[in-house]
Amino acid sequence: MPKYLILPKIGMNMEEAVISEWLVQPGDRVEKEQMVVRAETDKAVQDLFATESGIVRKLLVKPGDVVPCQQRIAVLTEEGEDCDPDGGEEPSAAPPPTAEKPAAAASIAPAPAAREKGRIRISPLARKMARELGIAPEALTPAQPGKRIVKADVLRFRQRPAAAGEAGVFVPLSRRRQVIAKRMAASAGEKPRVTLSATVDCGELIGWRERLKQERKVTYNELLVKACACALGRYPEMNCVSEPGGHRVMPSVNIGVAVDTPEGLLVPVLKETQRKGVLQLAEEFAQLVEKARNGSLTLDEMTGGTFSISNLGMLGVERFDPIINAPECLILGVGCMKEIPVVVDHQVCIRTCMQLSLAFDHTAFDGAAAARLLAEIKRMLECPVLMLS
Repeated sequence: MPKYLILPKIGMNMEEAVISEWLVQPGDRVEKEQMVVRAETDKAVQDLFATESGIVRKLLVKPGDVVPCQQRIAVLTEEGEDCDPDGGEEPSAAPPPTAEKPAAAASIAPAPAAREKGRIRISPLARKMARELGIAPEALTPAQPGKRIVKADVLRFRQRPAAAGEAGVFVPLSRRRQVIAKRMAASAGEKPRVTLSATVDCGELIGWRERLKQERKVTYNELLVKACACALGRYPEMNCVSEPGGHRVMPSVNIGVAVDTPEGLLVPVLKETQRKGVLQLAEEFAQLVEKARNGSLTLDEMTGGTFSISNLGMLGVERFDPIINAPECLILGVGCMKEIPVVVDHQVCIRTCMQLSLAFDHTAFDGAAAARLLAEIKRMLECPVLMLS
């Protein structure tokens, strides 16, 4: 009797995945829990495991197919067992082939962008330029068919003359953008969000970072993570996630930090931050950022957060109202550091300051509780030695 590999469900919110690459081929022997296929979920590209053991007789899906969880994706048999891989009730996730279009219709269709295994082949620099110019990668084509899209192709698209009556380029939402849109809309609709702001004097923070940099590269993100972890340690009842009918207070302070990548926004999570020093956090975060930007983050590295930080200061943003990353109940928005006049001991002087914006779920906390937490984060950042106590 043939057996079937199915697409496993590896996360609570996972409903489907896009097949990126098969790691086995017909004729290969696979063992249960061996990694057999690479697939893109709504969060990351994952290597998925075999749900059965046996010899691969037929692959039922191909790279680029969108496959629901628990769908059959390959046929297996045992050694010496006869099997007709084309018979039976094996469903395929791929849609039935459509009738071939006439040559005339094909000749007037727009040239597709360079693609490889269902993905647009585009250099990181070209993708970054296209995003900054508001150009959809789907609208770009390489100068040489079959090659990847490069910077020159973006410039060529930008400088092309507009066609008469051109209505612009429609950019469909990618699967990741669809998931982000769905979750952000749900968060905004279900969580009554209130944002509190505070101004932080960054003089001591800047000096502490300079001293830490003598040991290893440390960014302000790690200092923010540690300050928030210490503050949540003072108010552990606020380290929680929403559940139906209430919220659950979590024992570990797991802080997600938003990272901008060529594929869009990702939020890797630093686990048990209350137990770790700044230098250890810096080392772990550097590894997570590298994995985020090369597309190798695992599902575990992107889930389990209890608090999030979104830092747009490096882009010159002074202040913004972040949307809570459900089921979390808090998110901290961080603005840029800038010199401003402030009054100290009745004297006007120039200090380097930044704006913090703490958005909280008003169903979980009242404003006074969130204000106390924000004040504690501000206190930690203005006197970093407190993070060592």
